Amino acid sequence: MEAPQQLRPDASAEAALSPTSILMVDDHGANLLALEAILEPLGQRLVKAASGPEALRWLLRQDFALILLDVQMPGMDGFETARLIRQRQRTRYTPIIFLTAHSREETHLVHGYAMGAADYVVKPFHPDVLRWKVEAFVALYRQQQRLQAQEAALWERERHILERQSEQRFRRLVDSMPQLVWALLVDGTVSYANRGWLEYAGLTPEQARRSEENRRLIHPEDVARCGQAWARSLRTGEPLEQEYRLRRAKDGEFRWFLGRTLPERDEDGQIVGWIATATDIDDARKAVEVLRAASEAKDMFLTMAAHELRTPLQAARSYAHLARVRSGPEMDEGVDKALRGLHRSVTRMASLVENLLDVGRLQRGELRLEQGDVDLGTLLHDVVEHFQPLAQEHHIAVDAPEGLVLRADRERLEQVFTNLVANGLRYSPGGGALRLTARQEPGQVHVEVTDRGVGIPQGQLEHIFERFNRAHGISYGGLGLGLAISRGIVERHGGRIWAESPGRDGVGSSFHVVLPKQRG
Repeated sequence: MEAPQQLRPDASAEAALSPTSILMVDDHGANLLALEAILEPLGQRLVKAASGPEALRWLLRQDFALILLDVQMPGMDGFETARLIRQRQRTRYTPIIFLTAHSREETHLVHGYAMGAADYVVKPFHPDVLRWKVEAFVALYRQQQRLQAQEAALWERERHILERQSEQRFRRLVDSMPQLVWALLVDGTVSYANRGWLEYAGLTPEQARRSEENRRLIHPEDVARCGQAWARSLRTGEPLEQEYRLRRAKDGEFRWFLGRTLPERDEDGQIVGWIATATDIDDARKAVEVLRAASEAKDMFLTMAAHELRTPLQAARSYAHLARVRSGPEMDEGVDKALRGLHRSVTRMASLVENLLDVGRLQRGELRLEQGDVDLGTLLHDVVEHFQPLAQEHHIAVDAPEGLVLRADRERLEQVFTNLVANGLRYSPGGGALRLTARQEPGQVHVEVTDRGVGIPQGQLEHIFERFNRAHGISYGGLGLGLAISRGIVERHGGRIWAESPGRDGVGSSFHVVLPKQRG
């Protein structure tokens, strides 16, 4: 522990020997000369003023240890001058010795002391007595100056102690952090590295301050990128965030870290240094990579399974249709019902397989569009006509102006609006109206599909276009792929799709599709 800082006795001695200033105020020049001759042996700086206003001007310029003030002066007398001196904060406690030719009458003395006199000297006065009095006040002033100097030194010492304690607490806190921490000078030179970095890198504090020692621990593939980013921050003063790999000393393993560097600024906004931290994200990155690999494997499996199912499902659907054709009108009613059910199930299964394949194409960016002129009103009526036999309890209306043509893939847009209508029917189990409204807007078309079903819970609105997401769980069936595919198709057309719903049963939801009329 550092030894307590001692006050400098030599500085106090110098302060004690340095001359002080004494202000002498009298309207008679002879009296000022006499005072100067009496006080000159004291070795102090003697300042003369011939009037009260001149004395006040001197007091504005500097401090005095003592004021010798003649009472009887024309214009502004000594009492008035003393009163004005006492009104200023800076001179309120400066000692004043009144010089007077009057006797020591009690009323006169009381008035003088009331005006702030520290002492009274009656003319003619004994030179030695006056010199002793002045010397006493000068000694008091010097003692006061010494005390103030010692107080300032004590405050400075206490400030240094507090700063050291604060710095020690800060370093203990930083050393206990799991992050790696550096403090850097304004030019980027390392001035401090915490214990976490020293132990991780196997460096001494002196080594950690050398840029080349720190740089050699960065993965070779990351050095150039990190150096360029850091040079840009030094040039612009902007914060820096980047990921890089650092070699661990104990086993030589490179681990991923998220680094952040922030500038430290003074009150004027000027950069005075930098604080840099690095947080170990290696385990998190590996977990993300494992999840990504698992997701890719799952997508690959689903795509392969869908491809494998496609052919037998097509064959099953063909055989069911062939059986109905060959049986003719004499087919047993039960057999006919079974074959129709088989055909519907196979068709539904084939649709799910196509959805899985479409999801895979979207994921790989392989979904191709066959562009052509599409009459949107005709397209929407065709979609609704497809659902009319299946929607006895629903009324599906289309409101679209004639001649609303856009450049798009008709088959894919039909898939989008088929999904949206099927979605509206599925989530309106109690029946009700569905409405498809199309309108032209500047450079684009806007289609709104509205139902009066169960609605979408508020927390699900931002997730319903994700793969395998079902806002109401498994209660209403489906794989949760239709909306994800619809979003992919709309975005491939350069458009937008979103949903709105208050989340209340009977109020339903609205799906909006906005498409450009011309796709560049």
